[in-house]
Amino acid sequence: MAWTRLELRDRTAPPQAASTTPIGLWTILTLVVAIASLWLSFRGNAENAKGPDATFRAEEHLNTATVSVRKPGSADQPCTWQPNDGRWHCGAQDFAFVGPYAGLAAGKPVRCLWLHPHAGGATTIVRWPEVNLGDHLEARFRLMDDVAAGQPTRLQIFTAGQSLGTLTVTDGRDCPDLDVDLPNGRTRGELRLEISTGNNDWRLACAEVLMTGKRRAVGEQTPLDKELQYAPPSRHDTSGRPTQ
Repeated sequence: MAWTRLELRDRTAPPQAASTTPIGLWTILTLVVAIASLWLSFRGNAENAKGPDATFRAEEHLNTATVSVRKPGSADQPCTWQPNDGRWHCGAQDFAFVGPYAGLAAGKPVRCLWLHPHAGGATTIVRWPEVNLGDHLEARFRLMDDVAAGQPTRLQIFTAGQSLGTLTVTDGRDCPDLDVDLPNGRTRGELRLEISTGNNDWRLACAEVLMTGKRRAVGEQTPLDKELQYAPPSRHDTSGRPTQ
């Protein structure tokens, strides 16, 4: 019977009145939207103050680059941008281009920037004159699979006029990588790739270049790690050994 009385009471009890009128709900919703907008605006301004975001893949930004070939003792010869296939054409040969490529290199499938070097010790220069500079750069340099040993092929990487390193390959098994932090400096500047070899026969090269993070301006301090910032001070005995 107790259950029956409870069932009857539930079925006959009047529904609870709404505690908030439609006008009240609209006011609350308006306040929530306004607070969210202010928070997003503040966060965006704070992020922008740290420097522009930089997530940069070389093969995805070719349309903003300039590409040229420099032969020893000669002026730079500019390559021609072809928007239909998203490549820079640097000669009549099929291999003489700079553009996105997908294939096998050093035994693994890759998506990279095709950078077959030119003959006669020429240097191919891929240059982005003004990009958002991150604080970290990763690069991988490979030759296509089954390429036999031959002349060393070198890829040099520069940012803001400073050399970050040189990657060298001699055959299809070489896997040199570059993983470096960029020094503090201007938040925008030049990124430049230069590739060359003594003999370009079967130097079927491609590179992956990725720049990420936010570059700190000169004088801006690196944020402290929270664990380091709030670590309790250590104590030492008279011999200099920590006691906690």
